[in-house]
Amino acid sequence: MSKTTARAEARVRLRSISPADRTIAGERIADRVWAVPEVSAARTLLLYASLPEEVTTDPIADEALRRGITITYPRCLPETRMMTLHVLQERGELREAGSYGIREPDLACPTLELADIDVILVPGLAWDRNGGRLGRGAGYYDRLFSNPDCRAFRCGLFFAAQELARIPLDPWDVTLDAVVTEKELISYK
Repeated sequence: MSKTTARAEARVRLRSISPADRTIAGERIADRVWAVPEVSAARTLLLYASLPEEVTTDPIADEALRRGITITYPRCLPETRMMTLHVLQERGELREAGSYGIREPDLACPTLELADIDVILVPGLAWDRNGGRLGRGAGYYDRLFSNPDCRAFRCGLFFAAQELARIPLDPWDVTLDAVVTEKELISYK
């Protein structure tokens, strides 16, 4: 299966999840992610500002702040396809309509070096049982993961329906360390 075909299948699966099921599953994932030892022990957490069809990270960010964990979010730089990482004191510092229509941190939010991130919560269109992750195709997270300064634990947040039998991987694709769904926690480490 090609990545194009896999993305098309993943999008169909995402659209098949009703809003009510998406909400319930998202709540379960937000609770279950804290069972990942690396997440619960993190000092710094890189989250993503979810698109409507993705697992929302808002409750995770709120719990992280309650626990005293530093939360960071990326800003996409389309001209280089790289990201800058910004520390937030509260989720309200996310602004609407950043790159690709994704909420991004206010420019006034301080940056943080990639080496200082303990855990990265990763979005995607699909995942497989080998830690494979299929993104949207721009390669932002693959570039982040392949940076020598990236020593963070990589945890994908997905709905169970997003599982594919096998994700087609290119040589530059970096696999996940864990996946959390509403049904289970899978660790690859």
